[in-house]
Amino acid sequence: MDPTTQGKADDPVPGVFRRTGGLQWHARVLRRWRLHQPFRNEIAEFLGAWRPAGSRLILVGSSAGWFLPSRFLAQFSRLTMIELDRSAPFFFRLRHGSALRRAGSSAEWIFGDFVSALPPLLRARRGTPVLFCNVLGQLGLERADYEQWLAALPSMLEGHPWASFHDRFSTVIDGVTDGRDFPDQQGFSSEAPLDSVRLQQMGYAGVWIDHGTGGLLPARVPRRYLPWKITPKRFHWVEAGRVN
Repeated sequence: MDPTTQGKADDPVPGVFRRTGGLQWHARVLRRWRLHQPFRNEIAEFLGAWRPAGSRLILVGSSAGWFLPSRFLAQFSRLTMIELDRSAPFFFRLRHGSALRRAGSSAEWIFGDFVSALPPLLRARRGTPVLFCNVLGQLGLERADYEQWLAALPSMLEGHPWASFHDRFSTVIDGVTDGRDFPDQQGFSSEAPLDSVRLQQMGYAGVWIDHGTGGLLPARVPRRYLPWKITPKRFHWVEAGRVN
């Protein structure tokens, strides 16, 4: 991925219309609900195997939690959400409000760029687990300094259990073939990061966008690669991992 710096702010401003989220994102998710169901199932399985200690959870970029299972969220009594999308609380309550009320869980929202908001929160709440919700692979669309920040993130999170699912590669399926020549998409586990060479070996030819997250997870952390069709023509490989 080689994003330019044009249109990127050092500190993105919260709002309801965003380049990587906002009202247009909620509309897309609702419109593609059935198409996204396999990806939701994969995320539920991934998070179901994560059992961090403690009653609090910090969520970064959860948006409305469209892809998060309520059962996972309800095991925490306090959720702290760092978010740039000001419309997210409404849709989050729509999606998870009933389940969280039954469990006695509460949510607080911090509106701002998590690059600025997360470090003081980590210092104030040592040991609190952190979940990055498909946000780290989009950082290059928001910030010119995304590479430096991603490189510093693992050391910043020392002392905190954390997990992330994030875009690793994405592509547009050939409109001529209408995806018929695109291999069946099956999730898989790997001890090595996914790279462009392996994509070609798997039969996924074509032009792929690298989202710059190849070095995010520590070397010995098992990885799960999840296929995600955002639209019938746009396909992502999402990398998921847990660091305890």
